[in-house]
Amino acid sequence: MRPDSFPYSDISFEEFIIFLKKNKTTLQMNINVQIRLETSLSKEEQSIVEFLASSFLQILTEPNENKAQSDLDTLLTNWIQTYSMILDYHYLHLFHLILEKGFANLLKNLADVKAYSYMFYLPIIASKVSNLFSNWKNAITTLDDFHSHSSQSLLLSYLELFPIQQLVLVQHHNKTSPVIFGWGRTEQETIRRISLYPLVEINNAQLNEISEHSLLLKVGETSIYLYPKTTLEKEQEETIRNYLFRFNVFASNNAQYEKTLLNKFKVLDELNKVLISYSGRNDFIKIIKGCEELLNFKRCVFYAYIPWSSEFKGVIGEELSKVQKTQGYVYPNQLFHTMLITRKPIFIKNPVHSVKSETIELFSLSSLIVAPICHYEEVLGWVTLDQVGSEFDCTQEDLQLIEEVCNRIGLFLKNFDHNVLPSNNIELTDREISVLTLLADGYDNKKMGEFLHLSEHTIRDYISSLMLKLKARNRTQVVSAGFRLGLLT
Repeated sequence: MRPDSFPYSDISFEEFIIFLKKNKTTLQMNINVQIRLETSLSKEEQSIVEFLASSFLQILTEPNENKAQSDLDTLLTNWIQTYSMILDYHYLHLFHLILEKGFANLLKNLADVKAYSYMFYLPIIASKVSNLFSNWKNAITTLDDFHSHSSQSLLLSYLELFPIQQLVLVQHHNKTSPVIFGWGRTEQETIRRISLYPLVEINNAQLNEISEHSLLLKVGETSIYLYPKTTLEKEQEETIRNYLFRFNVFASNNAQYEKTLLNKFKVLDELNKVLISYSGRNDFIKIIKGCEELLNFKRCVFYAYIPWSSEFKGVIGEELSKVQKTQGYVYPNQLFHTMLITRKPIFIKNPVHSVKSETIELFSLSSLIVAPICHYEEVLGWVTLDQVGSEFDCTQEDLQLIEEVCNRIGLFLKNFDHNVLPSNNIELTDREISVLTLLADGYDNKKMGEFLHLSEHTIRDYISSLMLKLKARNRTQVVSAGFRLGLLT
């Protein structure tokens, strides 16, 4: 059909959601086909764009009792925050492009008078996503940190170019006793543009004396007095005002960066002390507890990942009985699938879109972070971090710190896997260790044979060998001895 047979009309967010729900399966199929047709995309790019498209449709169309109260900005913000560690402007561009092509193919065979209205709604979505993502990436806390040494030096070097004889900065963080910094120079030094030198002491009386004849500028919680104001022309005043506005942004960014970097080094240094103080994998529960304290979370839970069966299993954490009940398959869970591919932490503002309702209820989950523990390309498991029912926010810097922490834990685990021998001197082959691990997970001989591509008869032989080496009379004693001797964790 021709485009003019589909007249354009404005549609609401609710109408757009209903359209997506009706056509989600076809649209998802069109998107996946379109991704495969983009031969210029690498396999990683194809996988990530497919994840983004699938999760985007999921978060907008999944049944949710709170969806009625959620506006478009809220849903898109939740989506961006969840995938913030893999999102960048490159992938957003690819995502928008593929989404539009998927929509175009869908509309070709769609007999709906509003079809093109839905198509024209996409630029609204794209614009909102780009703006929200930009805000998320560039979010900073205004700190008004003029009193730091580096900021003072930069500010002074600029203001010395003007006919300013005295400069006073007053920080009003503490209203009862504001912090005062002062610099000055003689009239002749001012004419020659000699550098301002620190005034030994500036008190309130001296400040009151010069304030009447000074140009007062306010930036955040800082008052800036420039003396004498009669020597400054109007254009110079405006130039200084504009500079101070830009300088405030710079100083806030710089102070936030330094604070974040210092905090990161402090946390990693404390983590190194924790890792060094423990002797092996049997101390892993103490390391997980240490992560709670270092990263300021009330709960940290470790889940082991079993690659040959694509399963995960709760291992360590508060309320151990609940933790060890939590297990399942990675697929088709979009969240875990994405994390295994990207090996990046994921922040989940609202878990209702990506975590089973039973798990949310069991642990009273609100916001949480899921972070993989990796060693190079191998995913050993992951930790979840949350505030036990309380919602919280997370920044890019927070996620990057958590990623670094988990990478160091992964290196710690693999070092002990390869370099620390059990004190019992019992040596098991790689195949025997695999059988012992599956046996501890409760699998029967047939299932173990399927996983390891062995016959049931061969599995029985391996179990007999384990019974002999571990001096066990049955399968249960084999597993018990494995844990006791440190062969299983």
